[in-house]
Amino acid sequence: MRMASKPLPTSYSLHPGILYGVGVGPGDPELLTLKAVRALKAADVIAAPKSKEESDSIALSIVKGAVNMANKEILELMFPMTKDTTVLRKAREDAATAIADRLKAGKNVACIALGDPMFYSTFSYLIPLVAELLPEVEVKIVQGVSSLNAAAGAALLPLAEADERVAIIPAAYEDERLRDVLWKFDTIVLMKVNKVMDRTLNILDELALKDKAVFVERAGWPEERVVRDLNSLKGKIADYFSLVIVKK
Repeated sequence: MRMASKPLPTSYSLHPGILYGVGVGPGDPELLTLKAVRALKAADVIAAPKSKEESDSIALSIVKGAVNMANKEILELMFPMTKDTTVLRKAREDAATAIADRLKAGKNVACIALGDPMFYSTFSYLIPLVAELLPEVEVKIVQGVSSLNAAAGAALLPLAEADERVAIIPAAYEDERLRDVLWKFDTIVLMKVNKVMDRTLNILDELALKDKAVFVERAGWPEERVVRDLNSLKGKIADYFSLVIVKK
C-alpha cells in the first residue's frame, strides 16, 4: 500500500500515522497479547467499533481492562447490525474517512477488533477503503485470540489432530450446504448460531451428530458457559457470542 502519491495538503502531516488492526481476544483482558498492549499504549487514537444496539463498545471495554486510556482519543465507529449492503457500505466508508483524517494528521490509529482482526472482522473491510483515501498508509496487524480457539479451550476439545480436516462456517448456511460440510469434515465450527439454534439442532439430530457437538457461549468472559447436552438448548435464544463445535 506504500505507493507514490501526490504531496499531502499543508494542513496534513508530512508523515501519515500508522494504522494498526489490533485483535483484543474474545473477552478476557488477560488474553490480550503483549504486542497488542504495546500497540494500544503507543496509539494516539483508539478506534472502537460498536453497533447501535450497544451502549458501549465491547472491544473497548476489554481494552480498558488492560490499558490506561488517559490522553487517548476514543473514536467510536458505528456499524449497524443489518444485511443491507447499502447501509453497511455507508457505515464502512464513514468509518474509513474518520480513520484516514486522523492518519493524515500524523496520528497512529489502533482499530480494535474482537478476536482477531482478520477473522470475521469488520476491520478487514476498512483496509481497502482507508487505502483508497490514503494510498501511502502503512497497515500493521496485531493478531488476537479468536473465539473459536477460546471456545475449544473452554470445552477441552482439540480442533484438529493428525490429518483431520476443519471447517469454519456460519450456521446460517443453507441447509443443504450445511449438511454437506457436516458430512465432509472431521471438525466443524458453527459460528453465529444464536438466531438459528433450533434449526441447527434439527440438522445435527438428523445427521446423528448432536452427541458429538458442544455449545460454547461467551468464551473467555466471566459468563462463559459450556453446554454438552444440546437438547437443553431447544427453544431457547442463544447469546450473540456463541458457537457450536462438532467433533466427529
